[in-house]
Amino acid sequence: MEAVKTQVAVGAYALVAWFCLYLLIANVLRMWTRTSRLPHAHRAHIAESFVSGVQGVACGVVGVLTVRACWGDVMHDQYPMAVYYSSIGTAYFIYDLWAMYKSSSATEKKPPDCFVQSLVSYLKEDILMIVHHITIVTLLFPAMVYHSPMGHFFIGCFFCTELSTPFVNARVILSRLGQKNSRIYFVNGLLMMTVFAMCRVAMFPVMYAVYLSQQTVAPSHIHALASIPIMCHLSCLLVLAPQIYWLGLMVKGALAVMQCSSLSSAKDD
Repeated sequence: MEAVKTQVAVGAYALVAWFCLYLLIANVLRMWTRTSRLPHAHRAHIAESFVSGVQGVACGVVGVLTVRACWGDVMHDQYPMAVYYSSIGTAYFIYDLWAMYKSSSATEKKPPDCFVQSLVSYLKEDILMIVHHITIVTLLFPAMVYHSPMGHFFIGCFFCTELSTPFVNARVILSRLGQKNSRIYFVNGLLMMTVFAMCRVAMFPVMYAVYLSQQTVAPSHIHALASIPIMCHLSCLLVLAPQIYWLGLMVKGALAVMQCSSLSSAKDD
């Protein structure tokens, strides 16, 4: 019972901290000369992306530390920091639902009192991301941290998926600052796509491969896979599906940019 109270307290403090960080960045952007003249929607997206990047770095670091600490026995090794960060991560995803709404409503050209229209527009525009957040808060974290018989190695692997988040958010920030045609934007895009593919897609088969390599008791890999709770397989599938979709969008975008660059070079020649 004491552990539950501690987790709730950590989550509550973290939720306040995420909101405070967002408001701090929003105020800095409003006062900073370079960003004070940007549209309100741009500043909202930058603030949201900055906080998301901070969360991505923190979660990724905890994930790497957890994987390293639990690599020897993926089914039994525990790492307390992973459990505590699950509360911090849950608080972030709850906060981020609000932050995404703020960015969406700032983009809308409706009067500020049209809450219903803004909410409906937000739900239509970001439904995939909303479902992704709700799934993580209500299914993934509880299933992995509190109900799974497996070790914290797998929690660390899921945390490592956030390592690509800083690059994704840097792309948004650079775009809002008018750096879409800069070299740093292009390099960040390549890094984003590479790290995203490694940490959010390739991570899943690697995670299963490491698990199977240590399951010497089971008569076969099929029996070892069958011993995993169905909730774990479903959680992996629910998280992996949108990652593949987003990676496809990134690849299409990268190909489009490369095609435009080659056409521009051909015209110059």
